[in-house]
Amino acid sequence: MMAWAIQRWKADYPAFRVCILAHRKELVKQNAEELMEVWPGGDIGIYSAGLRKRDEDHSVTYASIDSIHRRWGNFAPFDCIIIDEAHRIPAKGEGKYRKFIKGCRSLNKNLRIVGFTATPYRMGCGPICHKDHILHHVCYEANVGDLIEGGYLCRLRSKIGDAQPDLTEVKRNSGGDYIIKSLAEAVDKSDVVAVAVQSSMQTIMAEKRKNIIFFCVDISHCKAVSQELRKYGLHAPVVTAKTPASERDRIADEFKAGRIKAICNINVYTEGFNAKQVDCVALFRPTLSKGLYMQMVGRGLRTHPGKEDCLVLDYAGCIEEHGPIDCLDAGVVKIIECKDCGDTFSRAIGECPHCGWVIPKKEIERLESEEGERRLNEAKHSNKNILGSEPETLLVDAVTVHRHIKPEKPDSLRVQYRCGISTFREWICLDHGGYAERQARQWWRARGFSSWDTITVREALQDMFLPQWINDRTRTITVRQRGKNAEIIGYSLND
Repeated sequence: MMAWAIQRWKADYPAFRVCILAHRKELVKQNAEELMEVWPGGDIGIYSAGLRKRDEDHSVTYASIDSIHRRWGNFAPFDCIIIDEAHRIPAKGEGKYRKFIKGCRSLNKNLRIVGFTATPYRMGCGPICHKDHILHHVCYEANVGDLIEGGYLCRLRSKIGDAQPDLTEVKRNSGGDYIIKSLAEAVDKSDVVAVAVQSSMQTIMAEKRKNIIFFCVDISHCKAVSQELRKYGLHAPVVTAKTPASERDRIADEFKAGRIKAICNINVYTEGFNAKQVDCVALFRPTLSKGLYMQMVGRGLRTHPGKEDCLVLDYAGCIEEHGPIDCLDAGVVKIIECKDCGDTFSRAIGECPHCGWVIPKKEIERLESEEGERRLNEAKHSNKNILGSEPETLLVDAVTVHRHIKPEKPDSLRVQYRCGISTFREWICLDHGGYAERQARQWWRARGFSSWDTITVREALQDMFLPQWINDRTRTITVRQRGKNAEIIGYSLND
């Protein structure tokens, strides 16, 4: 996406100057190579001590923040700064990013800052995009589930190990996640490691997985997992922050080339590790950080020729803690284990995506009873109306838009609003004619789209920014329960 945007900007305005910041040399190199692929011969430079390059005379500069944060004065003014893994920007204090941006802005007051991240939140701070932060407006967001469905990301499957560590006595730090030393005491035990490795290897060998990343807690735990894997004939070298750079590069290159089948690591390959062939992610590292959870699982999301899916093996309670990665902000999501193949999936799906096993009716009733009791307890402590027939106004957190197809009827837009853990839908009938279309056009114009007054459903869906624009314009919706369904009866729109 960065490479595509930069190429477009340069084509429209050749004098455009941009700096792309990353916190690790591997990311700097990968991002530069992506642009070189789509823009061969482009005016591209790299400024990174780790890569032994200090280019200062190019209009597109890929840089390590550690190398460049004091060197803003060495460059001609930038028009734009792009920050990869933007959740790395500290919420408070000066910091390297802020110092570099402040210096660059002194040379160009119209400097624009853009952030890219798959995890737009920091533990203990919440969302990174808000009015008091460097990044204060969400330009576009894509749902992981939609990207998988569209073929942009790889399909995921998951299995939860029978042996889960006991985390009840593990202490937490001020940010809310587990303290590593305390976590290691619960996880780095010979019996816990042995059972987890044995179980994971049974699945890995049965499914003939070829490229596996193991996520561990600390160096001792990482070594223990690696040594246990050797008993099953799997060579998985240990990679940590203390691994020499040259050795780390060699292991990464051999892993990508297929000469090494597996890697055990500690927070080294959680961000930006672009090994597209990874077809198995083994979680041996519990975390309360949904950002870290997303980053670990994300290593298997890339598509690759011959790769049908990526299997996530969870021996750390991460899926139970956070739920599916496309529902991280959707509240409690019940995870079900398939009784036929052992895969785990969201109860909302109804049947196993892998083998088609259908959740029995009695099991659904039991789960719904538990869910109903939980919600009843929550309702006692909430400000929600106890009567469903009373209108309720809710803040809109996110919007998605899809084509709705009904046999023998024109297509319509299905607009879906997420408000906390609840979701509400409405159908905008732009192609229907008569009263339904008049209502749809009125809805369309109210959101500032009057210049597209004759647009069709097909034309509307071609605009990738449509969900974000609707989200930007819709502050709240008012809903009323009608039997089993909720009806949207009002909106509060932004100008």
